[in-house]
Amino acid sequence: MTLEFDIRRTIILSSYMKHWGMPEYRKIISRDNETIELYSFPCADNEFVSRFATVGLSSCHFKNAESCHSELMLIVPKEIALKQSEELSDYIFDVMAYILDTLGRTVSFEDLIPENPLAPEGWPKALLFDEPRGEPEELNCFQIGSQHVELLWLIPIFGSEYRLIKENGIGKFDEALESIELSLVDVRRDSCV
Repeated sequence: MTLEFDIRRTIILSSYMKHWGMPEYRKIISRDNETIELYSFPCADNEFVSRFATVGLSSCHFKNAESCHSELMLIVPKEIALKQSEELSDYIFDVMAYILDTLGRTVSFEDLIPENPLAPEGWPKALLFDEPRGEPEELNCFQIGSQHVELLWLIPIFGSEYRLIKENGIGKFDEALESIELSLVDVRRDSCV
């Protein structure tokens, strides 16, 4: 199992580092002989955002023994990453636990989670899983042996935005965002609805 995880880490982490540089730190959580690592990538000189991304969620199994086929990424403004790094890590680990233990299935692009108390104070409370928009295309998915692993952008959204997507689709949400020029990276933004 260790060799398989080492290979998974090598493939995924090398892709992250190719585009985001060296990680600043790593946090590890282990459960039932499964390990998930969370890496923090500080903003580059010409950027104003920091990235947090997992390695190992895709090697975990649900209660029905099926494998999860996703890794998660969260992008936040630099100042949020500096002020709330502990809360960010806890939040991402909580979301992973929710996916594995409560949801019990692999999430994919445009999946939603309704408002919940997991989000850090002052953040939108619902979640949208989306493709990693604005990132290089090669980060969309990884081939790990025979497993196809998607990288999903974890986007905190408001309850009103959740309902808009649920009722009218992601296209209407994108239109609402464009009309008022909000950035999904800013977790302190106003709702677009």
